[in-house]
Amino acid sequence: MSGMDPMLEVFLYENSQLLETLELILLEGEKNRVLTREQIDEIFRIMHTIKGSSAMMDYEKLSHVAHAIEDLFAQIRERIPRAGDWDRIFDIVLGGADFIKAEMAKITSGKEPDGEADALIGGIRKYLGELAKRRVPPPEEEGQEADEDDQDALDMPGAFYRAKLIFEPECKMENIRAFGVVNDLTPHIHKHASIPEDLLSTDASDIIAADGCLLYFKSEENQEALDAIIAGAMFLLSHTLEKIDNKSQELPISVRDKEDKPAITPTRTSPVASAGSEATKQNFISVNVRRLDKLMDLVGEIVTTESMVTSAALISEHRNDNFEKAAQQLRKLTDELQDIVMSIRMVPISSTFHKMQRLVRDMSKKVNKDVELVIIGEETEIDKSINDNLSDPLMHMIRNSMDHGIESAQDRIAVGKPVRGTVTLEARNTGGDVVIIVADDGKGLNRAKLLEKAEERGILTKLPSEMSDKEVYALIFAAGFSTKEQVTEFSGRGVGMDVVRRNIDSIGGTMSIESTPGKGMSTIIRIPPTLAIVDGMRVQVGESTFILPVLSIVQSFKMEPGEAFTDPDGNEMIMVRGEMHRILRLNRFFGIGEGMEDLEEGILIMIESDESDPVCLFVDRLIGEQQAVVKPIPTYITRHVERLPGISGCTVLGDGSISLILDIAALTTLR
Repeated sequence: MSGMDPMLEVFLYENSQLLETLELILLEGEKNRVLTREQIDEIFRIMHTIKGSSAMMDYEKLSHVAHAIEDLFAQIRERIPRAGDWDRIFDIVLGGADFIKAEMAKITSGKEPDGEADALIGGIRKYLGELAKRRVPPPEEEGQEADEDDQDALDMPGAFYRAKLIFEPECKMENIRAFGVVNDLTPHIHKHASIPEDLLSTDASDIIAADGCLLYFKSEENQEALDAIIAGAMFLLSHTLEKIDNKSQELPISVRDKEDKPAITPTRTSPVASAGSEATKQNFISVNVRRLDKLMDLVGEIVTTESMVTSAALISEHRNDNFEKAAQQLRKLTDELQDIVMSIRMVPISSTFHKMQRLVRDMSKKVNKDVELVIIGEETEIDKSINDNLSDPLMHMIRNSMDHGIESAQDRIAVGKPVRGTVTLEARNTGGDVVIIVADDGKGLNRAKLLEKAEERGILTKLPSEMSDKEVYALIFAAGFSTKEQVTEFSGRGVGMDVVRRNIDSIGGTMSIESTPGKGMSTIIRIPPTLAIVDGMRVQVGESTFILPVLSIVQSFKMEPGEAFTDPDGNEMIMVRGEMHRILRLNRFFGIGEGMEDLEEGILIMIESDESDPVCLFVDRLIGEQQAVVKPIPTYITRHVERLPGISGCTVLGDGSISLILDIAALTTLR
């Protein structure tokens, strides 16, 4: 959204957050087959906010759809629908949310929101008409009592209040937010006035941003309840609510009782924050992610520059103790700075996981399968840039699980499974990486069928009998590979899992498949929590240097004579503490053509990942620890070579040279 109008950017961001909240409420309500009173009120408030902000931005169709849903929930607030109506209500509101999201996507891409909403609004109005017909008028006596009660309520003096609202700096659309507070108070007050008077005018926003908003009203509600309503407003920095005397000259004419109105109109009182001691401290602010990206880039450059300065000093003939002390302090402060910046970018994965609930809900209806989504570890945090790239891969894998994996109700009953299938989304931290698992309790992968399809397409590189289950299951990542006999809107075209793998590769992740026939399948994704800076060990092979992530190193050691041997497959092996481990010579693996050949002269570094058994890397020597600012492989290389096995990125060293960062998961699984 670079170059977008700031007010439009706020509009899109805020409404996206509101729609996300709306969807979660509706899905939770659908699971419980009913909405609670609190959920109904929250949906009404959300649609009211979207209606007001859309009208202010002159997006009429969005405002009309939100207004129609707001009217629907105004009726629902008065009278809870029948139990059989909830499914229809959920479909109506989710359809409205989808329309608004689609129009907002057009706005984001610079297009005009030109979707047709007549059918959607017509459906809502039709249902409202049905609700109105069901209403039974009360008996005449009860109606008379109600009228009398209403008249009594109007005649009651009540109390006069003054409320002062201060909104967060730069929150935008302050007048709409103040208007929302008035609207929330309307059912509880008889008369009201505001300063500025016309909250929907274009000037009102600037006035409220500078001086705040004053509200005057008369109400019979208790002060605590009124205060709670005001406190629920979004982006409210602070507020005060106090009773005032009905004789006060400050009270606007429109709020006064007839006998209390003065002959002249009081002058406008300059709104002053009279309750600073009661102001609520705001602990969170919204920051444009582009600024965080820029900040992260600057921190990376600082780390590289600091390394260059200290490296130059270390090789200098004139060593200076004071400089070394200052350099150590600089390193400490740099470490703290990058830790803080990286923590700012970390976000819970819950937002991405919860988006999948809607996918499961809609797909369950389309494929006629009863499926439940179970979420585990949603509090796990990852870098925002990685989180933003996870949605599409997860969506495709869940579609696969529901279309390919989960059986029909009849098939599940036949094999003794519960009718309701389960798709599990799990996230956890392990060994410095984040592991995400998408699992289902379906029929699992069929090894024979996978091999048959692979042979038809001619993509086998080994004899089927020589392939492990893991290698066979990995065939589903081949481009164009599909075992689906019939093409549907969800699968069967052979487009998907290869794209998923490329997307995961692009964020430095790896994928693997586990499956048990008849029990289900799991897709395991390993990704780094951040792509920014890693603590590494710098090693040398010939004239080349590589960076190994420290968290992946088990140990390093010199080999004794005669410890290495060759297995029947021709792999060099070594026995370490009673266990055999494969030796991987980096000079041969990367075709460097130089470096040590005698295993006893170099260094063996044992590395491990959760993907497979530990592997011993053979290098010439260890250079030392190195903080690496991770950079992607330059495009002039990747445009010719799509994938570089064993390489996850590169970094600039203190002397200005470039070192490649090794991909541990790939090195421990490649043969």
